[in-house]
Amino acid sequence: MKKTDAKVIRTMGVAIVTTLLSAMSFSGLYAAVGQDSVYSEVDRLPKFAGKPSRTDQFIARHLIYPDEPWKNGLEGVVTVSFTVTKDGRLMDAKVEKGVDPLLDLEALRVIDLMETWKPAKKNGEIVHSRVTLPVVFSLSEDEKNFIATMKRFGLDVNVPLYVLDNQIMRARVHLPEYNIKSIRVLKGDAAIEKYGEEAKNGVVVITTKRGTPPLR
Repeated sequence: MKKTDAKVIRTMGVAIVTTLLSAMSFSGLYAAVGQDSVYSEVDRLPKFAGKPSRTDQFIARHLIYPDEPWKNGLEGVVTVSFTVTKDGRLMDAKVEKGVDPLLDLEALRVIDLMETWKPAKKNGEIVHSRVTLPVVFSLSEDEKNFIATMKRFGLDVNVPLYVLDNQIMRARVHLPEYNIKSIRVLKGDAAIEKYGEEAKNGVVVITTKRGTPPLR
């Protein structure tokens, strides 16, 4: 199978999953809302009841940048709308303006985590309301520089194993340049002998000055 074919199949799979999730969400919404109206203009806006209570902070804390868009340096804002029901539930989340299938799906995932809300009011009555929120995907300058370095050495295609402060990393970390003490590369039999088959594409061994940063 060609690499381009695999990418098309993966993208189609994401689209199918997104469609199924939307259909299931709409079915649940119909059961919850029934014949009641859903308002986009209200007197008192619905308020997120989770922690942190600011929606932008909640999204930033829980957002996980998908690997492919991250490696390609893809940024953008996904606009998601959803209904907050009278009993404070979030339902029927859908992408109003997308950027990329993987980013769109991640935006929906994060929005769906925001389950509990204080419902809106209109004319003194609690009502169902429609809410729209932006989900921002942006890369720091350190991340952009790191991605450029990976591409320069072909590591975005044959991804090596990363060892950070003697720990094998299976998730990306935010690693500012000033925190790097040393970087060395192991290849071939020496890498496989020390780290196993995971090291077949080589190993990048990174030592930091201030200890391993938290996983992103």
